[in-house]
Amino acid sequence: MKSNHAFHAVECEEEVMASPVQADIHHFPAGKVQSVMDPRVYKIALGCWVIFLAVFWATFWISANALFMMVVGTFYAFVFFGVPYMMSRMVKDRPEPARSLFTFLRQPFATLNGTMRGGEALLQVVLVPLCLIAGGIAIGFIIRAARVAY
Repeated sequence: MKSNHAFHAVECEEEVMASPVQADIHHFPAGKVQSVMDPRVYKIALGCWVIFLAVFWATFWISANALFMMVVGTFYAFVFFGVPYMMSRMVKDRPEPARSLFTFLRQPFATLNGTMRGGEALLQVVLVPLCLIAGGIAIGFIIRAARVAY
């Protein structure tokens, strides 16, 4: 009787799966893991978006067509950031951060996918706006250089 190669491969996979290998896991030091983002992180993110809008305002203030679109975009930003701000003001007992921002950045922070340091959580929140600022500045320089060339 012939042996089936696929059947043996499955048996080998089961043997590998049966003996888990110890992972190199580094646990955070004992302490309370935070699950609420520090409000100053959101202020930093809002500041990044304001800088991004300011770069575009400085780039497109000459063109009337682009200026109209910047007004629409700025109005959208006011609504996008203003509604959650107003909703957060409706809560009577808002917790105030008891620690400094630097303490938050060093301590562990619980996310949906696991635990990370607060600095890594801050990086995840502001990475996209910071990259957009860099791209907006590059676009601004390109547009200014193109205007000078003509």
